[in-house]
Amino acid sequence: MTKKQKALIEITLIYLFVALIGWAMFLYFQNKEIVLRFIYADLSMTIATYLFSIIKKNSSVYDAYWSLIPFYFILIWYFYFGGNEWDIYQWTSVIVVSFWSWRLTYSWARGWPGWKHEDWRYVDFRKQFGKFFQPINFLAIHLYPTFIVFLGMWGLFWVFNFGEIENVMFFYFGAFLSVLGTIFELFADKELDRFRKRENKKKEDILRSGIWAYSRNPNYLGEILFWFGLFSMGLAFGAPPYTIVGAVGMLLMFLFASIPMKDKQMKKNRPEAFAKYKKEVPKLIPLPKKK
Repeated sequence: MTKKQKALIEITLIYLFVALIGWAMFLYFQNKEIVLRFIYADLSMTIATYLFSIIKKNSSVYDAYWSLIPFYFILIWYFYFGGNEWDIYQWTSVIVVSFWSWRLTYSWARGWPGWKHEDWRYVDFRKQFGKFFQPINFLAIHLYPTFIVFLGMWGLFWVFNFGEIENVMFFYFGAFLSVLGTIFELFADKELDRFRKRENKKKEDILRSGIWAYSRNPNYLGEILFWFGLFSMGLAFGAPPYTIVGAVGMLLMFLFASIPMKDKQMKKNRPEAFAKYKKEVPKLIPLPKKK
């Protein structure tokens, strides 16, 4: 058994334990309103994941939480809201979320080298904040993503329990948008994996094949489309317009945090090549190649 295989088994056991904590908290708060029960379960699992990140001295313990928690919500909705009585709309939502969740989780597992790896952004935070890293670790690396993913899933409460279908067009448009976003990420990750395994690597190399030739961040674009699609599906079932806050939060996070941090890193490591790349390829929206 390789070190990576051992690490994957260990991280799987960690997530199973975290899931049991979430289920226990969901049952414990059975007298609370349903959304609050989900919040308490989500928060308890986030705290448990954070504690494991301290034990393992690696904040990337949290990385797969992002993609797994929406599917975990689906499982609870199924058992709690009588999934045996779901119709085409609920099952379409299940397929959309599951496609995104398991594709992204598989992509993470395939590319994760094991405990020797920690996301470069977390490494930078450790160096930048020193002894104040742990508050940043909990608030920025663990709690904020949990909060924004929960808000992104908010509208689906109406699909699975609160509402009745009001606008079929909105629903299927949202499903299409989410699937389109997942396909964007699928192609982007395939190209990225091929680029990382290329021969004759050079430090100044920049991925510019496939969809990366038209957008510098096609994977982030896919994420944005996915979350706006979920909002539209919830809206079709009568979810309040303010449930768009999750999708908007995702958009702002990528535009003002993730993309700038990535650009800064690329500019630092490949200044000349990145300057040319930035001039010729759009930040987000795929456009024809500039001559």
